[in-house]
Parts: sequence; C-alpha cells; structure tokens
Amino acid sequence: MRLRITIVNTVLFGIAICLIGCSEQATNGQSSSPPPKIEKKSVSFEHQLETFKTLGFDLNPTITVSDIDRWGGKKEFDTPPFMMMYITLGQTIEREPWTPLTDRVWDFDMEAIEDHGAYIDIMKNLERITRGELTFSNLKDYVDIENEKAWVSFSVRGKTYKWNLKVDNDWVDSQLFSKIVELTKVLKTKGRYTYFDTGGQDAVIGFETPESRELIIQATGLKIEWLN
Repeated sequence: MRLRITIVNTVLFGIAICLIGCSEQATNGQSSSPPPKIEKKSVSFEHQLETFKTLGFDLNPTITVSDIDRWGGKKEFDTPPFMMMYITLGQTIEREPWTPLTDRVWDFDMEAIEDHGAYIDIMKNLERITRGELTFSNLKDYVDIENEKAWVSFSVRGKTYKWNLKVDNDWVDSQLFSKIVELTKVLKTKGRYTYFDTGGQDAVIGFETPESRELIIQATGLKIEWLN
C-alpha cells in the first residue's frame, strides 16, 4: 500500500511541474529561444565626425573630410557607429608627407619593426599624442632582427632612459608599452595612455585624463581601456 501511495504522489508531482512549466511558456512565450538581437541605431558620418570634434579631436591643418572618408560613400562608418571613425582618426593621409589626421590618437600596427629607426618612430608617435605633456629628446634606437638585438634610448625631464627590447621578427616588443605606462606614473602625468582593441593586429592608442576618457566612452559607446 505504501509503495502504491508513493508512486501516485510521484506521478502527481511530475504533472504539477509540467503544468507550471507549460503555464510559464504560455505567459512568457518560448523561453528556450534566445531574445532577438537589437541592432545599434545608425549614426551618420557627419554626426560621428562632429561628435569627435566636440570631444576635442581637432583635425590637423590641411586635413579635409575626403582624407577621412577615403573609401568614398561613407558606408564603412555605419556599423558599428564610431568605431571606424575612431580608428581612422588615428591614421595618416594616404600620400606624402603622411600627415596624421589628428594628434589625439594613433592607430598602430604591431607588425612594424624592420630596421633601425622603427622604435624611434614609435616613441615620436607616443610623444605626439600627449600633445605636449611628454617631450622626448636624444632619441636613439638599434634594431638587428637577425642577431635578435634591439633597444631604444631617450631623455625626458632631465633623465635618460635605455630600454632593451625583445626581438620577434617584425613584431613590436609589447613590453615597450608597459614601460611607457610606468614612466607616466613616475612622471605623474595628468594624462594616461589608453588602448582600443580593433580586433586585428593594430590597436588605437590615445592619451587621456580620466575625465576626458569617460566623456569619449559616454558619447561613443566605445570600449576604451587604460593601456597596461
């Protein structure tokens, strides 16, 4: 008798669970299906550019809109909004003298170490985007891919530094960026280097105060992180 009662109770409990589940599906729809993706609203090229200008991304002299919309049609800037605009503003014009579009950010290709002078170029760009807060002098470097030897030296605020760097074919030694971040802490700069992951082998590096970085994030929705 006890066994029969136990079986009956088990069956009734299972029916109750099924009814509750069915009721929830009837109320909420098909709960097993993922919610539909919400596409980001399209933002015009002009509005994106004006937003960045408002945030202080001043175009360098002689730069025109055609230098930014280099592919024509402006469609490449549609999705996701602000991302391609941010990346492009970190680049140069596609002709001599290769003028940077702005001095606010720098779109850097990590595969850029080929010979002497490569790390000097990197340091000059890292200096440029600080917009005067850091000034490097006596810049020198040495790059020997075959013998796996590289270094960069410079002076800043009366002190000289020399950083030995690792060689990995033509890839930059990422420790250079860790060292430059530590240098800003030592020098107690108002700004800090930022990093934006493009999803490729390049990265967009900026130099912002906590307040200006937050304004850019709020206005664009871009995931701009501190460089470490």
